[in-house]
Amino acid sequence: MESPSLIHRIFLSLWVLLLPFWDLGAGVALVLAFFAAVLPNLSAARRRWSQSAPMWPLWGVVLMVVLGSLWHPTSLDGYLRHLPLILVFWAYDRESIARSLPVGAIAIMAFLLGAGMLRVLEGAEWDTLVYRGLLKGLHQHVYIGTYLLLAALAVQNGPWSGRIKGFFWALTLLFLGLLGAKMLLISALLAAGWVAFRDRSFPRWALPAVAILTLGFGLAQGLAQGRAMGHVLKPVDPHWATGSVDTRIVQVQAAWELIQEKPWLGWGPESTQPALNARYTQMDYRFGVKRALNVHNQWVEWALTYGLVGLGIWLVTAAAGFRVARPNPLTLGVFVLYFGSLWLTESFMERSLGVSLVAMAWMWGVVPKKEN
Repeated sequence: MESPSLIHRIFLSLWVLLLPFWDLGAGVALVLAFFAAVLPNLSAARRRWSQSAPMWPLWGVVLMVVLGSLWHPTSLDGYLRHLPLILVFWAYDRESIARSLPVGAIAIMAFLLGAGMLRVLEGAEWDTLVYRGLLKGLHQHVYIGTYLLLAALAVQNGPWSGRIKGFFWALTLLFLGLLGAKMLLISALLAAGWVAFRDRSFPRWALPAVAILTLGFGLAQGLAQGRAMGHVLKPVDPHWATGSVDTRIVQVQAAWELIQEKPWLGWGPESTQPALNARYTQMDYRFGVKRALNVHNQWVEWALTYGLVGLGIWLVTAAAGFRVARPNPLTLGVFVLYFGSLWLTESFMERSLGVSLVAMAWMWGVVPKKEN
């Protein structure tokens, strides 16, 4: 498609900036960016359709949702949540995203730390500056952390000096440590390890990065109340489960029992959570009933919701896309290792921010640059 217009870049930048703060506003901005990209040149938009094979792995998720609605009722919210997977292909502009992400990341960190310090000055405990206390009013740490990592990558690939890049990375890593998202950190290390393996080298920034992460994570552990490492690994007992690991094991157990009841077509997006809540009650899983927790595993969540047929639709579509357009092994590996491992402990795509982050990362890292 042609170079983006000013109005297109403005709406796309608004989408990026609003994502962590306002789901509805971000969604509207992306729709407007899509129309600003498509309407001025419909013939170019149609030509772009012929280049869409790299997007098929993501569009397979949309197809799974749409076809799944033939045998399960799906709310309007369920459709709208997955809309970025389609719109971003036409609305995406690499330069606009790369410029907006760092601004959004700085806004997030300033807002969260500023709001946290105000709470401390008003008498709150210092643990309001770590873990979920730091995120009051915003999304969970895995979403915010992923946004910050994408912003740091944008800075790394931008025109800034080495000092600015190093400072931005240091600030991001310190903030990720304070967030204390253990699986996000593991997923990021897996992705970084893949890059190091492909490059056959150990980057000089690795030790400083680990030191900064350790500092932030150590502060989080020191200030946390009930979230320290000793409270994570607990014996698995549904009645008492409240930790990071035991709760997820119980939730997957509940989901697996439900999957066996409806293995082919699943329970559907409108019935999955009520079925989980009922199973939690049977298991005496008090924490899950109180919080109405989802599975916290995207793979199992999809199997529970859409069954083997739904997963098959997605896998066939993804395989067809990879057969037509082979992505760069380095960037594909980073994407798969990061999100694939993160999805083992988070139902990441059950929120609109998660869907948008996946779409953005796929377009940026996996789809060839010449096509976006």
